[in-house]
Amino acid sequence: MIATDGPFVPTYGRYPLTLVRGAGRRVMDADGQWYLDAIGGIAVTALGHDHPAVRTAVRDQVEALLHVSNLYRVPVQTRFAERLLEVMQGAAVFLCNSGTEANEAAVKLARKAHWVAAGSPESGESPRTEVIVAENAFHGRSLMALALTPRAKYQAGFGPLPGPVKVLPVEQMAGAVSESTAAVFIEPVQGEGGCRPVPSEVLHALRAACDRTGALLVYDEIQCGLGRTGELVHDPRPDVITYAKALGGGLPLGAMMVVNPDLATTLGPGDHGSTFGGNPVACAAGLAVLDTIVADDLAARVCTLGRRLMDGLAATGAQVRGQGLMVAAEVGTAAGPVIDEMRRRKVLVCPAGPEAVRFLPSFVSTEAEIDEMVAVFAASWRTVRATP
Repeated sequence: MIATDGPFVPTYGRYPLTLVRGAGRRVMDADGQWYLDAIGGIAVTALGHDHPAVRTAVRDQVEALLHVSNLYRVPVQTRFAERLLEVMQGAAVFLCNSGTEANEAAVKLARKAHWVAAGSPESGESPRTEVIVAENAFHGRSLMALALTPRAKYQAGFGPLPGPVKVLPVEQMAGAVSESTAAVFIEPVQGEGGCRPVPSEVLHALRAACDRTGALLVYDEIQCGLGRTGELVHDPRPDVITYAKALGGGLPLGAMMVVNPDLATTLGPGDHGSTFGGNPVACAAGLAVLDTIVADDLAARVCTLGRRLMDGLAATGAQVRGQGLMVAAEVGTAAGPVIDEMRRRKVLVCPAGPEAVRFLPSFVSTEAEIDEMVAVFAASWRTVRATP
């Protein structure tokens, strides 16, 4: 029997903590206790809580215009889209509300592209529908995105799922790409799969295989994008990139960015849409996020902080993996007790698999805050290991 969650459908396993305020890199609970936020809303609050640039942009946009739908042009939406394409080197973008929606749009783009390439068959069906994904991938929870997320615990009870989807170890993906493949989805650094960087040679092999067969290469950078790995642009370039999480600075904002200009007009009027996609307030926040990341060279700062975090965690004896500020520390036993002990010591983290603690701190964290995360992890892990 699943426990109830007050007025909510009980889809979340919530920690016993009620948060009411955020400032800098810390959040406050209902009892007035402050916690260092090393999970960042699951990689969302890359600029921390209540960043002045985001706060000002949101306030000004709320006072100007909340919503009019995509039947009309909105200046802030256009400015945000142009800035995203400039910073991330894209050709066109579809704006939505979440990473799942961005991945759904990418699947539709791939199918439509192959349908058009085949001469738009009268059946209306794309001749190429197979999608290849990696083991341990996570691409979302809608039916198509769930089909791309090969986890039995997530998929159980929801079949049959859309397909066909082929699941392979990352090292075997390139060899499986064929003229039947519509698209390959890959996270350059796997997030829910345990902060696992995909080797550069695998990404290059996937690019070559897609070029050879005409399949689309899609990077899911929903968790690892926008500089969290210390890189704004991952190499080699894919055909499509999906973004969300940090993109809106805490507001719901996702994007499917078309990198390959030949695909920029594949989807036409009526092919896809979103009532709230590209909401003016979310776009104002997103514009502030992008401008701050670029102006303050936060990708370089992420590299510096990431090395400090990974070196500190490794010094505790934990097995550490990741890239930039997307880091997992293996504890050799269930991660839950360590996460709980860290919360008792006022640092918030989350799991990265059953035996790993995940760190997704803000890009603007201080060195002292990184050291605090490491010290609390070390003390909490010792406590758990010493508990009978």
